[in-house]
Amino acid sequence: MSRPLVSAIVPTFRRPALLERSLASVLDQTWRPLELVVVDDGSGDNTPTVLEAFTARARERDVSYRWLTVANGGPGKARNAGMDAAQGAMFAFLDDDDAWRPEKLARQVPALLQGESGVCFSRYSHAGDDRPKPPESALHEGWVFDALCSGATRAHLQTLLVRREVIERSGGFAPLFNFEDSEFCLRASLDFPFVCVREALTVIHGAPTSVSRDAGLEGDLKRDALKLSVLEDFGRKFAMHPRFNAASIRQFRARIYDEHIKHLLWLGRARAAAAALRRAKEECGEQEALQRLGRKIFKARLLGWLGLRLSKP
Repeated sequence: MSRPLVSAIVPTFRRPALLERSLASVLDQTWRPLELVVVDDGSGDNTPTVLEAFTARARERDVSYRWLTVANGGPGKARNAGMDAAQGAMFAFLDDDDAWRPEKLARQVPALLQGESGVCFSRYSHAGDDRPKPPESALHEGWVFDALCSGATRAHLQTLLVRREVIERSGGFAPLFNFEDSEFCLRASLDFPFVCVREALTVIHGAPTSVSRDAGLEGDLKRDALKLSVLEDFGRKFAMHPRFNAASIRQFRARIYDEHIKHLLWLGRARAAAAALRRAKEECGEQEALQRLGRKIFKARLLGWLGLRLSKP
């Protein structure tokens, strides 16, 4: 059997100083044949100069390399543009502030080829912390839609290796600036089983300018609203899919409401948090994720009378 070409897709936006680490980790992969496609998401800075400098290095490492610039539209659109330009039978995704361990693709490709799975995920670690994440208990395989919704399984985007057939059947990434990774995994999990390699093969660095960290708690509130809206739309769109489970989507939305209410409490907005809890119970029913929030709101109100707020852990 011939070895499949893997295309590494790296979107980037205004972080040229970080590209050395992420792109070098792709060139250091032990798997060949390998293609690297970098998509400059309309940075408008010296990113093209940095990307052009990798041309010779990629050639020396026997890696097919191309980069392109698109109008700024978020990481989902950028990844889709990269996949459109790529030639691989499998796609792997890496953000410009993270890195892969050299054996990542070499460990995942055989796992994906062994069965009918469409997506392979692995564990990861954070920079400066060698402990693999998530725990073994969160590494379910097979048809994982329900487990993804409940949080029993976590498939981090930077760890994914995906067959081209998944993109052709389930679609690429939604044009969102946040949560596009989770929405993609949910969609793919309706159509394809997942398989896991239990090693930590990706290192998450989490630069201070990451989209997921933008604007502090106020930004978190906006992201919460986006996630709830995306999941509501997802439920309507896929309600008739044979593997869709409405109860699982309600459970996922309850988990988002849990985070949303905590964000409100940390901002000192106990009244808004109480209203959000009522809304969550109306929309999601009695869920485990919501059970302790009433006591937190009561405590926040007591602290509010003293001019204090709940502290963020």
